[in-house]
Amino acid sequence: MVLVYLLIRAEHGKIGIVRAQLDKLHEIIEVYEVFGRYDIIAKVETDSNKEFRRFIRNKIRVQEGIKSTEPIFVAEELDS
Repeated sequence: MVLVYLLIRAEHGKIGIVRAQLDKLHEIIEVYEVFGRYDIIAKVETDSNKEFRRFIRNKIRVQEGIKSTEPIFVAEELDS
């Protein structure tokens, strides 16, 4: 399993549109609107890096209102 936090910058005035589109994608587990350099943080889970690459190409880059993305790959889960 590959776990990624996807940092997203939306075009001005399109955060709501982007959020609604992201909520429909089954690879996205959680979506948060945030303040700062990015507008949205999405928690993404795929089975492999190859599947994540397909997800970005086919489902994220085609979305209306997304200006840019930055993936943060989780190295490993910490034990509680």
